[in-house]
Amino acid sequence: MKPDLWAVIPVKPFALGKSRLAGVLDALSRTALNRKLFDHVFNTTVAGLGANRVAVVTSGAELAATIDARGAHGIVSEQDLNAALGYACRMAAARGAQAIVVLPSDLPFVSQDDIAALAAALPPAPGVVVAPDAADQATNALVLSPPDPDFFRFGPSSFAAHLEAARERGATAAIVRRPGLAFDLDKPEDYRAFVRRVSEHAPS
Repeated sequence: MKPDLWAVIPVKPFALGKSRLAGVLDALSRTALNRKLFDHVFNTTVAGLGANRVAVVTSGAELAATIDARGAHGIVSEQDLNAALGYACRMAAARGAQAIVVLPSDLPFVSQDDIAALAAALPPAPGVVVAPDAADQATNALVLSPPDPDFFRFGPSSFAAHLEAARERGATAAIVRRPGLAFDLDKPEDYRAFVRRVSEHAPS
């Protein structure tokens, strides 16, 4: 693992995330789910990179303070996702990051091996790694070397948009497809699939 690789995890305050699951979960259940998902991504990333190289960007000051208390970097931003990631990218670079991996907070099956695979796939700078969702539409992980605060294109069809951004910059792009990175929990059908998978692997 590159010693200068940092992770940036964007997350909404837990009570505000996953509104698209309102049809299957009440507000308290969504809050609990958001906390569980984030803790998994955060703890997995810390185990792989070390807390001092993990930054969490959020609009919630209380959550950011909690992250600081856990030894990582809590960054408060009220901007939209791409602008907030750019802000966190600048802060990570100012602290010595020469590459960053962006991991959304809703990857319930991401592992340390997944993060290591992303790092291993990174081409020489300028290099980009994109891990798409199962439909090859969204971006479920993104690695940049060097960090580029103006690179982010999260939103509709962001997988293709990030590959195009790499081409525009003359950066070499690699694509990583792994089950732990391909599954994100966003829509009711994702939640049902998540519950089924957890049930199948639960101790009998």
